[in-house]
Amino acid sequence: MTMTPVLERWSGDCPFWPVAPGPHLVAVPCRAAPEQVGAVLWALVAPAVTDDDLSAIATSAAEAIEAYLAAGDNGYAAGGLRVSDGNVVIDPGCCVGLDEWREWGSVLHGQPPYLGHDPDVFLEDRGAVLRLWQHVAAVPPGDADLAGPHVDIPRAQFPGLLRGVRRDLTGLLAELDGWARAAVPGLAGPLVAAVDARLAVTAPLEP
Repeated sequence: MTMTPVLERWSGDCPFWPVAPGPHLVAVPCRAAPEQVGAVLWALVAPAVTDDDLSAIATSAAEAIEAYLAAGDNGYAAGGLRVSDGNVVIDPGCCVGLDEWREWGSVLHGQPPYLGHDPDVFLEDRGAVLRLWQHVAAVPPGDADLAGPHVDIPRAQFPGLLRGVRRDLTGLLAELDGWARAAVPGLAGPLVAAVDARLAVTAPLEP
């Protein structure tokens, strides 16, 4: 079983740096080639530097990064956590962000996190397991007969999976630092700090 941070790939092409091609959801790797870092960064930066028709409103990589930094906490990181177990893959729904990944832990305290709609992803507390449904608006507690794709996460393994997400995101920060020092050296420190803050990476995880 794996839990992987993912970001929604931006529709428009990146005119500022090389971006690795791939599917709609970009997995955030702990270790990444420069073009993979570019894809992740473009997913974060693009909303701040593209118009409604997806045309870029910045003129350089540095200007694009500066626009992202200026967005402050308004920067939205569409995506979330992907959970895979065997042939079953549960992706995040719409209108949820990777910046909300820590809210998954609230299920251990009786409060299921919001995981998006279309599909309506739902995390249900079933005691010894946490059942993650791909597409239900609401799950009746204990309804074992409800059909649909799902993954059963052993409750004892859940905190370790979240720690793994934090390790992946921490690894991204290290890769991003190297990328930024080569591409926009004067902005490397502020960029890494901004991504750290907006994705809530290095703060300790609550028990």
